[in-house]
Amino acid sequence: MHDRLRPALMALSLLASLSLGAVSAQTTPAQVTPTAPPAPVQPAPVQPTSAPPVEATSTAASGPLSRERLQTATYIILPPVVQGNASLIGGSDMQSVLGAMSRDSQGALHRRYPGAHFTTDASMPGVVRVTPQMQAPSALVPWANIGARWVFQAQGAPDLVLQQNFSLWTVYLHRAEAANFVFDQLAQRLP
Repeated sequence: MHDRLRPALMALSLLASLSLGAVSAQTTPAQVTPTAPPAPVQPAPVQPTSAPPVEATSTAASGPLSRERLQTATYIILPPVVQGNASLIGGSDMQSVLGAMSRDSQGALHRRYPGAHFTTDASMPGVVRVTPQMQAPSALVPWANIGARWVFQAQGAPDLVLQQNFSLWTVYLHRAEAANFVFDQLAQRLP
C-alpha cells in the first residue's frame, strides 16, 4: 500500500515546492531569439548594418538591446504569465508563484547589471519592459520540464526573448530558492 502512495506524495511535494515560488531545474541550452519589431508607422531611423541586432554598441535610448544599454537601463517588470497547465498550481499558490517570478526576475537582473534601475512607470521614456513567463508542465512527474522565459521590449529595438527549460526534479531540489536559480541562469545568458 505504501508503494502506491509514493507517487501521489511525490506529486504533492512537487506541487508544494511550486507554490512557494519554485521554478528551477536541470538546464537545457538557452535560446536568445531577437524577433522583428512590428512594421513602423513612420520610417525607422537607419541603423548601422555591421552591428548584430543583440550586440550593438549604441548606448542611446533606442536601438538594439546591447550589453551597454542593458547595464544602465531602467527596467519595469510587467505582470508575469504562466502558460501551459496552470491548473497544477492552486489559486492562492498562484499568487505566490507570480510574486516570486516578479521579485526574482528583478533580483536576477539587478545582480547581472548592478547599474540597472527599476521603475513601476511603464510610460517612462527609454524603459525596458520585461515580462517573466513560465511554461508549466502538463503533469507533475519528475521527468517533466518547466520553461522559463523573459521577453524584453524596448522602444526602437526588436524584442529580445530569452528562454530556457529546466527539469521539474531540479525545481524540487531548489525548493523556495528555485525562482532565484532559474532567473539567475537566464540572466547569465544576457549580453
